[in-house]
Amino acid sequence: MSKSSPPPSKALSPYAPLIHVMKVKPNKVNLIIGSGGKTIKSIIEETGVDAIDTGDDGTVKITARDLSSLEKSKTIIANLTMVPKVGEIYRNCEIKSIAPYGAFVEIAPGREGLCHISELSSGWLAKAEDAFKVGDRIDVKLIEINDKGQLRLSSRALLPDADSESNSSPTKEKAPQKDDAIKMTSRRPRRKRQSESSGAENATTKTLQKSAAAPAGSKGSEAA
Repeated sequence: MSKSSPPPSKALSPYAPLIHVMKVKPNKVNLIIGSGGKTIKSIIEETGVDAIDTGDDGTVKITARDLSSLEKSKTIIANLTMVPKVGEIYRNCEIKSIAPYGAFVEIAPGREGLCHISELSSGWLAKAEDAFKVGDRIDVKLIEINDKGQLRLSSRALLPDADSESNSSPTKEKAPQKDDAIKMTSRRPRRKRQSESSGAENATTKTLQKSAAAPAGSKGSEAA
């Protein structure tokens, strides 16, 4: 019977489904599923896998028809469930969307964080669209992870501090303006006039004193 049956095939049939099982931390399962299953649906649509099943214990089972789609989904899930650390810097990250309050930046495939408008630039921005657009690439630093696992990013933290440059530059004294010089010149004659008038007043006082003393002397001589 063994002679009549064909030997087993050494290669899998191209129509045979591929199944990959991976483990993630149980508290990261919700990141794969997303709100209302939005994230897991987008992974299936983007990669072309047949299904992604998750368990409460962190088990993730991916079913795909080809190796390429399977590897893509594995990469996205690995990036979604990675454990970023505050202080890490991510280079050349793409801005995926822009909101009135900031920009959502993709630090890894399928993993985005919010860069608030106050953290996008060292200067003041009225709107994020004034300086950035979807598709732009920027460097960001992870500055906070909230209780929901959402990432807060900053591009401003990696930019040169303009304030420190202005403070380090030596202070220059303001040169006197032409108008100031004219004002200073115009004040000098006034001081001279005041000194002349005070001298004239002193001379007048002395004259009055002499004239007042003269009659007194003449009366004394007559009495003698």
